[in-house]
Amino acid sequence: MRKDLFSALCSFIALFCGFSSIAQSHAVEFIANQQDTSTSELVYVSFTQSIYHTNSTIGSMPGFEALDDETKADLKSKYCLVLDYVSDSILLSTFKRAFISELQSYGFRVRECNSENFPTELKSNEHTINVAQLELEEFVTYDTLRSQGSQNPILFTKLLNGVRWNTWLRYNDSDSESKQIFFASEETTDEMFGYVERERGKYYADYDLVKINPNDAYLLSYSAANLCGRYFFNFLINRYVWIKTQGNPQKYYYIDEEKNLSIDNEAVDNFDIVEED
Repeated sequence: MRKDLFSALCSFIALFCGFSSIAQSHAVEFIANQQDTSTSELVYVSFTQSIYHTNSTIGSMPGFEALDDETKADLKSKYCLVLDYVSDSILLSTFKRAFISELQSYGFRVRECNSENFPTELKSNEHTINVAQLELEEFVTYDTLRSQGSQNPILFTKLLNGVRWNTWLRYNDSDSESKQIFFASEETTDEMFGYVERERGKYYADYDLVKINPNDAYLLSYSAANLCGRYFFNFLINRYVWIKTQGNPQKYYYIDEEKNLSIDNEAVDNFDIVEED
């Protein structure tokens, strides 16, 4: 990945060489720094040892706990397709390995330790990131098929099940000036393929449905870790440019899902910032 990142750097330089700015030169400098262990970012990482399980559908049903056991079982068989069938230890280990690997792929040096052992004084290229809370959430959503060739299409809407991986991360918790709480979410749902067609004056929906299953949770733990690693890179490169330009970066720099280094007028591919209570 270091080689890929260096290739992205070369493309980035070629793309903006005609109208380079001081901010862009700092973005290039940040990436170049990751090619040398003496200048690369050092990230101390800690991980929670548990995952919250939440079923938003069942949790929002009024009076669910008062229902008889048979009715509860029927509802769970319909709306609980993942949570009861996964191994938290596998989910946690998958997320941890993927997150560390993603950070290292950018050239960052990574040291795993308990958050209690994080250094309290950090150099400018040192950071702490505590993966403080993880949640696996089942939910429902809707998808709609539409008939074709009419100004007033006939709609067929179906309830779909979904599973979502939520991640909360605490950045530089010991530093009152830079500490922040990040949030990221990754999800997948049932997939519906089909069409609405008219036959003999009546409309009908013909569709196939691919249901979510426990394996989707394991895939999400991996993809969510990669997402968080990429978002953290995007945060750090823009933090570096912001500091170097004394708070006037003008542009936003980021690596997208395909590992392409890009520039935008607004922040994209980044964490949500959570206000601390």
